[in-house]
Amino acid sequence: MRLSELKQQWGAFQFYVVSILLFSVAIYIGFTWGNKDNLAQQQQISQSNQTLDNLQIENNSLSKKLNILGVELEIARLAEKLTNQEIQQGLLREKVLRTDLGFYQQVMAPELKPQGFVIDTFYLEPGLSAGHFRFELVVMQQEKIKNVVKGNIDVSILGSENGQPKIFSLAELMDETAKPLAFGFKYFQVIEGELQLPEKFAAEKILVHADIYQFKRKRGTLDKTFDWQLAVAEQQ
Repeated sequence: MRLSELKQQWGAFQFYVVSILLFSVAIYIGFTWGNKDNLAQQQQISQSNQTLDNLQIENNSLSKKLNILGVELEIARLAEKLTNQEIQQGLLREKVLRTDLGFYQQVMAPELKPQGFVIDTFYLEPGLSAGHFRFELVVMQQEKIKNVVKGNIDVSILGSENGQPKIFSLAELMDETAKPLAFGFKYFQVIEGELQLPEKFAAEKILVHADIYQFKRKRGTLDKTFDWQLAVAEQQ
């Protein structure tokens, strides 16, 4: 049925009233439906924001815990490093004290040690240039009644060069103007000098040989071997 026929059948007034009512109902339904849909969207957005806030709070908490754990780990590492350093320093001090004690014991109380001439220590101190070292060789005698002893020292450096065993005499590694190693003392003597290792030579052992004389008579010979790395470490 056409709108014009309804208008003639109901009359103009009733027709417009019914049209307005239907239009109002349509608007109301549309508004209500749209409002409910908007409310649902707002609730969903609110829930999403709440979830995001919760995740942000949780993330901040985890980040804080991670930072704390990182600091604790770094503190633990630092403490372990300091502990290891203290242990190494303690061992080094003990070694130095034992060396000093043994040295003075041999000089002041020789009755506590076997009698005779002693090649005591060989120290090495790295120089400023690569392969350059300053050395100190300590020799002494341990007899209660000490007479002057004299003699000569021969030192050899054993190691490897280009993967092959190699040995150098100390005279080859010292400056040409350096004097031969000799000693003459009543109690003890420190023999000093400098040496330069070849570039491709890796030193491993120090071989010391001494010819000992007293009252112009040869008393004998003495040999002693030192570890190169230990000789360097003891001087550091």
